[in-house]
Amino acid sequence: MLETLKKKSGKSRLTRAIVSIIVVIGLLALTKFAIFDVITGPTKLDLTSSPDAYEGKYVTIDVENYLTDYVEHSTTTTNTSSGSKSTRIDGNSYIVFNSFDDYEQNASIWYYYSIYMNKNMQSDLNKKIDKTWDYWFDETGTVAPPETTTVTGTWTRLSSQLERYYKETLDEMGVEESEYDVIYLYTVDTAKIGGQAVSFFWVCMAAALAFLIYFIYNIINYFNSSYASSINAYLRDNSLVSIAAIESDFSQAHPVGNSLWVGRKWTVYMDGPKAKILPNSELVWGYYYRRTGRNSVSQMKLYTTARKIFAINLSESHTQEALKFYGEEQPQMVIGYSKELETCYQKNYDQFLNIKYNPAKNMEQADPYFRDGGDSSY
Repeated sequence: MLETLKKKSGKSRLTRAIVSIIVVIGLLALTKFAIFDVITGPTKLDLTSSPDAYEGKYVTIDVENYLTDYVEHSTTTTNTSSGSKSTRIDGNSYIVFNSFDDYEQNASIWYYYSIYMNKNMQSDLNKKIDKTWDYWFDETGTVAPPETTTVTGTWTRLSSQLERYYKETLDEMGVEESEYDVIYLYTVDTAKIGGQAVSFFWVCMAAALAFLIYFIYNIINYFNSSYASSINAYLRDNSLVSIAAIESDFSQAHPVGNSLWVGRKWTVYMDGPKAKILPNSELVWGYYYRRTGRNSVSQMKLYTTARKIFAINLSESHTQEALKFYGEEQPQMVIGYSKELETCYQKNYDQFLNIKYNPAKNMEQADPYFRDGGDSSY
């Protein structure tokens, strides 16, 4: 018996482990495995190297000069009931540049690129734009260069729409691509990590961590005997019952589907990766239950003398098969459902017991099934 249950549990654990690790990999792939860049720290963006080498990477750069903002980003939502629309400003895209001195040519090379910043930075960045213009058009040599700002985000190629606005703005300002004006069609997107919104990225990472823990949990339990914890607990609570008696009953039980065994004295079933056991003498009612819709279920419901309800996931055909065995071998059980039975069970439990349970118990001494020494096993 235990070997059979262990194999069933191991298969369930292994399936859950495989599914969970696939989900982890899927979530990491969805976010372009950017979590590893976050853990190790953003890559320092070197504007003098190929910009394509950093595409999709989590980068950081000290922005020196703010030229102008060129796009305001917003989100429009529609009220489904009234049809009214509301617009929320999210942030702005800015054209910025860093300058590098070329001492051999006695000139400076300006590298232009874009950054996206949240709307709460707009006031500060407008001041930096003013300072940038004041510095580069100062003829007195007394204006200090603007302070650099460290910006961290995902180095992303501009979308076609942003690229159009970006180029149009540069054209209006008289900036043209040359050996001293290098224009990159990329943005440091501070609102995204791994191509996803920052909040969604962290939700994905939290989910990935949860599934990774679940993967480890299933792998650990694959190699231990936790699958039999319910049976062991039952044995501790019922000192007169031996594992040998349960195994003997299991060997003659009726297998139903792949996860249920209906014995004369006990019902053993798999609840996910765990084996559960019910003493049949405590069962008073059983029937098939189905619920359709989003949270659909197909179950066999079993009620005990302690008024506990056990719902075992089974198809209708397997439930009817199991109920047939209960009807033939457990005379104390009411089989099948009706509204009248439910009302009686809920409002007049003693009367419900008088339907089958009490008459069957009164006949125990005359029934060979109850004189085979089975009473001590419960």
